Amino acid sequence: MAQPTGDATPTSEAESFTLHAWVDERMDVDVARDKGTYILASVVCDPTGCNPIRDALRVLLQGKQRRLHWRDEDGPQRTKIVAAISAIDMAVVVVVGVPMAKRQQERARRICMETLLPTLEQFGVSQVFLEARTQTLIHRDRQQVANLVGKKLITPALRVSIARPLEEPMLWVPDAVAGAVGADRLGNPEWLDVIRDSVTEIDVTVR
Repeated sequence: MAQPTGDATPTSEAESFTLHAWVDERMDVDVARDKGTYILASVVCDPTGCNPIRDALRVLLQGKQRRLHWRDEDGPQRTKIVAAISAIDMAVVVVVGVPMAKRQQERARRICMETLLPTLEQFGVSQVFLEARTQTLIHRDRQQVANLVGKKLITPALRVSIARPLEEPMLWVPDAVAGAVGADRLGNPEWLDVIRDSVTEIDVTVR
């Protein structure tokens, strides 16, 4: 993926280059041992080139499907999804929180966001879209962003918004990436292997 140069002039094309990121989560909980994995996946793209990506993903919808959702897809469909994703000019950053106790999912999310958002800003991302959750949880996410600004871990210039997967197919990409990473962590590398060269994984401790 092209990156802006450090010596660009205000009138250069590089000066106006921008990157956006779309973020989704996955949780794998081992109830018997009260531990699990929290995966916060992001895909970083040039927003001006996303419409062809959206169109390519919509082609994969089956029947009355309104969105792609990794947990609902069978193996062959997952293979088609990662094949489509592999053609995208993107960078992928995935933060994996372990071990996650079954009642500590929000704590795991906060810790993963504390790593993910600063990393995305370092990548040059100016706008982050988090998948919508309930209003209460959206409020928690916004509080977390404000806390990170207060701690000077991210700057106020990093905009963090909420998007809905039924309206924004770009959210289908981190959903699938999180699924592929989760499958790999559980011993099936089939889907992650297709996109592994684009993926940066960062492990954090959530206990």
